Amino acid sequence: MILETVERKIEEFCIFYRITSMNRKSEVRNQKSEIRSQKPTAKSQKSGENMIHFDRIQQKILLIMGLLILVLSGLLIYQGSKARQSDPVDSAITGKQVWEGKATPEVSLVPASIKVYVIGQVRHPGVITMQEGDRVTDAVDLAGGCLPEADLNRINMAMKLKDEGMYYIPFVGEEISSEVRSFLSGEENDAKVNINSADQRLLETLPGIGPSKSKKIIEYREVHGSFKSIEEIMNISGIAEKTFESLKDLITIR
Repeated sequence: MILETVERKIEEFCIFYRITSMNRKSEVRNQKSEIRSQKPTAKSQKSGENMIHFDRIQQKILLIMGLLILVLSGLLIYQGSKARQSDPVDSAITGKQVWEGKATPEVSLVPASIKVYVIGQVRHPGVITMQEGDRVTDAVDLAGGCLPEADLNRINMAMKLKDEGMYYIPFVGEEISSEVRSFLSGEENDAKVNINSADQRLLETLPGIGPSKSKKIIEYREVHGSFKSIEEIMNISGIAEKTFESLKDLITIR
C-alpha cells in the first residue's frame, strides 16, 4: 500500500513538472520574440533572469519530491523494522511447537504382537503369533481348537497370554506333574521344563521332542544320573545343535 502511494505521488509530481516545464518553455518563447527588437545587452539580461527563475521552480519541485520520498521511505523502514521485531517471537513459538511435537511420543493404537507356544490336546500345536491382551482361549482357537480328549476344566482359558509363554492343554484323566500344573494355573507361566525331573509326556511338550527322544532322555538320566548342564542334552542321539537352539530357552536342570 505504501509503495503504491509513493509511486502515485512521484507520478503526480512528474506530470506537474512536465506541465510546468511546458508552460515555462512557452513563456520563454514569447519573451524571446518580444526582446528580439531590444538591445543585445537587455536581451541577455532578460534571458538570464528567465533562466534563473526557471531554475528556482525546478529546485522547489525537486525539493518537495525529495522530502516526500524521504518521509515515505522512513515510514517503510519503520514498518519493516517493526515486522522484523515481531518475527523472532513467532519463530520462537513455532520452534517450540515443533520441538514439543517431536518430543511427544505417538500413541500406537495397534496392540503389540507376541508369540506363544500352545501344545497338548489341540489340533495344530506349535508357536502362534498373538496380540497383547489375548487370552488362552484365543490361542487355542488359532491352534485349530481342542481335541475331543482335552480336559478344559483343568486349565484357565481366560488367562491372559504372555510373550514367550507356553500353554499346555491336558487330556481327560492325565496325571499332571508339578511343572505342568504351573502352566495350567498360570502361577508360573514362564517356567521351564526341568529335564532332570520331567516325565515323558512333559518332555514331549518341548519342540522337536517326540516319544522316541523323550524315552532316550529318561534312559540317559537313569544311566548317567542327572544332567549337569542343559548342553549335556546334546549327548543324546537325535538331539543336535539345531534342536538344542530351539530347546535352550525352554529347559532347565534345576
